[in-house]
Amino acid sequence: MKMKKIIEDFNGAMNEVRNTAAADINEIMFGYYAADSSWDIFVNSEEAESALKKRMEEVNELEVQDQIERAQAMIQPTLQWAADNGWEGKITRVWWTARAGVLSRAVGAPVSLGNPTDILLEFDGENFLGVSAKSTKGKADIGFKNPGVVPIAKALGLNLQETIKDISSKAIDDLKLPPTAKERKVFLRAQGNELTKQTAEDVGRTLLNILREKLYKHLSQMNEDDIRNHITSYWMDAGKNYPYYIKVTGRGTSKRGFSANVADPIKNDKYKALMSDDIRVVKVGSDSVGIIAGNTRIMKMRFKYESQKLASSLKMSGDPWK
Repeated sequence: MKMKKIIEDFNGAMNEVRNTAAADINEIMFGYYAADSSWDIFVNSEEAESALKKRMEEVNELEVQDQIERAQAMIQPTLQWAADNGWEGKITRVWWTARAGVLSRAVGAPVSLGNPTDILLEFDGENFLGVSAKSTKGKADIGFKNPGVVPIAKALGLNLQETIKDISSKAIDDLKLPPTAKERKVFLRAQGNELTKQTAEDVGRTLLNILREKLYKHLSQMNEDDIRNHITSYWMDAGKNYPYYIKVTGRGTSKRGFSANVADPIKNDKYKALMSDDIRVVKVGSDSVGIIAGNTRIMKMRFKYESQKLASSLKMSGDPWK
């Protein structure tokens, strides 16, 4: 059983590494193709090439090829959007901005907090356009983001830490669980501890529901403008953005073919509805709060554990809501 657990933990860690590696491959190759399949105008090409080589060794050959194909599919929609929206001329420089400080150095000015640009494009030596590159096998929308509970609660002026600490600590004591999250995860997943694990799962679900109720109550008491500002700034990254950015998503596999689409954080139906229609806050399921503007479902704000309940960190996710 111990060996099985070691294998499970190893596979989980490797999945995280592969996901990061795959995303980096997609971003860098998108930048490469945006630079007309050359490293000459790729400003930090040495760093990008080094990272690309390393990342390609961390995932299988088919995944590498799929990420490359998605990156290729993302170029034309990006160039078309740029041409249609005032970014004229040729791309003269490209940066991979995944590393801290690269984006602000590239534009020569402070950048907006939370700007999600992965690849920065410069048109005709003066106009910058950021690209938040996304990559997926399927057709479903990709979520907004997955922030920690504390930053979102702090932004809303809501104290959730005491609730999390009180309920979690009591359950850990009552169930006589190990003191560290890592030890608790091993303990709860060990053979023979099924009843304790189920109790921990129940407590975790209850905590998620309590947090949802607190968030729902708080949002319900906020005025519409404050809710609108929170959603656009903290979830959509559609506040005051410099440099301006778009989200470009590559989709598909070698079996199904590849496509891509562009989403503007401001020029889209959800943003338009959010800025112009009445906003409602509703409960969704047992752990989520939904935001509706007019008749448009904007998003779900969901509480979740990173993995094992009572043995991993609590997070939030901004989920698409059909």
